[in-house]
Amino acid sequence: MKRNDLRCVDLNLLVVFEALIQERNLTRAAEKLSLGQPAVSAALVRLRRLFNDPLFERIGRRMVPTSRALRAAQTLGPALDCVCTAIADTRV
Repeated sequence: MKRNDLRCVDLNLLVVFEALIQERNLTRAAEKLSLGQPAVSAALVRLRRLFNDPLFERIGRRMVPTSRALRAAQTLGPALDCVCTAIADTRV
């Protein structure tokens, strides 16, 4: 994907993805983000489309990440940290 293609990506989905990776549970991720469970569920549908992967498989009450989700999380975590730092450093 080229940077220009990011215009078509809702970057808020990446925050939802990170919460899902951390919580491994839709309801807890929703609570962490102060969102409703249906909103997080809808975001997961969009994330699956974006990544062209199921990302999480339900096993019992847990959401188990796919190998694609785990690889993406390793990259996205530090990337989101960098974005937060860049924005924080520019605030007056």
